[in-house]
Amino acid sequence: MRTPKKFQDTNYKRHHLGQPASGRPQPTNDRTVFCDGITSLRAWPSRGGLIVLHNVTALDFSFLGLDAVNPPAFRDEDQESEDMFCQQLLRLGARWFDSLDRYGFVANVFDDEEPELEALEAGLEADLTLAERRWVSVGWPSDCGGGCWIAEYDTPLYKMLEPKNLVPTEAAQVYLARTMDEKCAILQRLGARHYQNIEQYDGVACVNAWETKTSGEVGPLVKH
Repeated sequence: MRTPKKFQDTNYKRHHLGQPASGRPQPTNDRTVFCDGITSLRAWPSRGGLIVLHNVTALDFSFLGLDAVNPPAFRDEDQESEDMFCQQLLRLGARWFDSLDRYGFVANVFDDEEPELEALEAGLEADLTLAERRWVSVGWPSDCGGGCWIAEYDTPLYKMLEPKNLVPTEAAQVYLARTMDEKCAILQRLGARHYQNIEQYDGVACVNAWETKTSGEVGPLVKH
């Protein structure tokens, strides 16, 4: 008998990753993606995989030095510059997926798509890892030497891994921050941890993964 979906809980809000409907061919050079009212930024690291920052705000664009009126449509043709952008996205809490296909699969799980859920239940696909499913937000205070604040929670998806650490409803307030200092204050209220520097981070997200990540979450890092 099919396991009842946890997503039918009335307290659960659908939270997808900005992946267009399954079945459509996906380009491998997109930078800014608009889907269902959500903005995502993608980056394409030289060692493979796909880095995605979901639910991007005007504050994120400012931090990244991007033009919100004329957002970049495509990846940088210079791979060294692209890798630098990858590192910037990671510093904001972006997720590093094994491949474009794995990203699409995870996004469809977030969107409660039947084929993906059935594949998980049948053991045909690897379960989502914490790094793939976690809600992560990073704030960088303006004061010199202020380090960073990082809040991270599990999401109420298939096979919840951290039922006592689920993303709170009030986490949405982060998207209202107009400055990084406001964002840091909100993150502190959410229970974020402070790190004097990003190298001290010891969680499961990818914020400091650039220096160490050489393999994927469930498979190899696929170059696109």
